[in-house]
Amino acid sequence: MKHTKRTTYLSRVQSDYCSRKWYCRSVTLFCNLLFTGQWMRRAQIIRCLVVEISEGGATVRIGKAQIPDHLYLVIGRFDVLVGCIVVQRDPGHLQLCFLKELKPDFVNRLSRMTSPFATLESLGRAPISAGEDMQPKLRPMLLAPPCAREERMGHPTRHPKRQ
Repeated sequence: MKHTKRTTYLSRVQSDYCSRKWYCRSVTLFCNLLFTGQWMRRAQIIRCLVVEISEGGATVRIGKAQIPDHLYLVIGRFDVLVGCIVVQRDPGHLQLCFLKELKPDFVNRLSRMTSPFATLESLGRAPISAGEDMQPKLRPMLLAPPCAREERMGHPTRHPKRQ
């Protein structure tokens, strides 16, 4: 008797796991991986080198550290935290899938960064968004009217008593 292979609707649907939706950019950026330790008693941070990045994931190079399947990729000094799942483990490399897609502008700016150590410092808007020849513009400060400034300096403000 010959066994026929049963097919369901799931076996006929093409998976998005092996297809790429985004363009991978080759980068060299140092970042941190944040995850909980054994029994969730403490948080551990391990430095890694991001080799490729896209809107949906990244390839990071790590040492021989044991890393769990769920972690955060920390860019800057906790400026950007990206939830990640490890989808493939190679010796010394991790393929990460982001839980939430990054904006294409942000990924493009990260790929244009020249110093690999710039992502270890606080990002702010200046190192990523502005070019080397541009300086960030300061917002003008609004001054209070002269009568308001005099009241604050030495004269107490009198309020009528409530009855």
